[in-house]
Amino acid sequence: MSEPKATSRLAVWARSTRARSTWLRRLGRRMPVVAPDPGHALDPAVLVDVQAAFFVLGPEDAGAGLEAPLELASHLAGASVFLVFEGFPEEELAVALSSFGPAQVLQAPVAEPVLEWALARHAGDGRGRGARDQHRPARVLLGVSAAIRRVIDEIGRVAAARISVLILGETGTGKELVARAIHDRSPRRHASFVAVNCGALPDTLLESELFGHRRGAFTGATRDREGLFESADGGTLFLDEVAEMSPHLQVKLLRALEVGEVRRIGDNTDRLVDVRVVSATHRDLSSAIEEGSFREDLFYRLNGAQVSMPPLRRRRVDIPFLAQHFAEEFGAENARHITLGEDFLDGLSQRDFPGNVRELRNAVERAITLAEPGQTLGVEDLPPDQYGRPAFYAMGTLADRIAQLETQAIQEALERYEGNKTHAAEALGISRLGLRKKMKRLGLE
Repeated sequence: MSEPKATSRLAVWARSTRARSTWLRRLGRRMPVVAPDPGHALDPAVLVDVQAAFFVLGPEDAGAGLEAPLELASHLAGASVFLVFEGFPEEELAVALSSFGPAQVLQAPVAEPVLEWALARHAGDGRGRGARDQHRPARVLLGVSAAIRRVIDEIGRVAAARISVLILGETGTGKELVARAIHDRSPRRHASFVAVNCGALPDTLLESELFGHRRGAFTGATRDREGLFESADGGTLFLDEVAEMSPHLQVKLLRALEVGEVRRIGDNTDRLVDVRVVSATHRDLSSAIEEGSFREDLFYRLNGAQVSMPPLRRRRVDIPFLAQHFAEEFGAENARHITLGEDFLDGLSQRDFPGNVRELRNAVERAITLAEPGQTLGVEDLPPDQYGRPAFYAMGTLADRIAQLETQAIQEALERYEGNKTHAAEALGISRLGLRKKMKRLGLE
């Protein structure tokens, strides 16, 4: 980040002494910081030359509303106000999005790359959009639901280790974004992140991509070429749709993981590599192992730690959040200032989106593209629902469909009994403890 002007300052507002001192210390490394007294009305004189303000809300602020940060924002015309939530229920986080943009709502703990991006993007450091977005954190970090917060917590736990990580989730849920977030928060973040879709390349080409080849090894091999394992040396290699890999390549991949060596096609020399492998699939690998299409020993090598991305229908509170974010991003890139109306966002939230976040993004971009300049989108501007069917008819494995049925049944029971888990459990024929376990597994609490 380039040096700010000498008069630039940051502000921190926090009721908790611990939170205030923590953020004063973190931000003080960048530029001068002021801390308005949380017990008194804000003094505009204190906020002169403030470039960005961080409003840290902890459990002690739950239920207090957003009057204080809104008042702070009113004194900071032209500056940015960030809400940092520590341990808040997702309902209150969702309310915050109606007053503050998605990129201004941060979840604690806020990682350094996220903080750097937030300051560079909103605090006017003098660089262009491309420079500001170059090191932007993965979008998986943007979300308020309990389900996505669990994913963020899991990323934080596994990122620092050398262990391999297997990411599970339906198509379009953002598995590559999780992989990038793991890399960005790991000690390898300054080295390369290299990604390849194992289902997008023919078997012979994928082998050459991963392991490289010597000149003359096959027709068209006119020069020596290093593979992605070598390109990712010291960094992270992301193998997307790893279940689509052929048995022959699975054997070769297993050896590379076990001994840390790769051999180019047509070569007789092994090369040492230090690569962390993160892989992903939308398939049920247990079934693939039973069918004999995926090696069990490779599964154990890849599955050092596991992160499961919830489908969008299990994190509906995030749909308006993500839609607003995509609208802001797409509008800025195409100079189209379109507002998403409340009924438009409500309509999106009622859809199941079998294509998950990717489908939601496409829906928002399509609506903005067809809108008139300056228009506020309403329910009549919603793109046609391509499916128009209940969630349990969405594509997926048998396990996915069973989970979808369970989710719908639990949601209907809770709605019928106004959130009373005891009565809902009785209606479903399970114990209250069994209901809570299912809700946790399905990302419903």
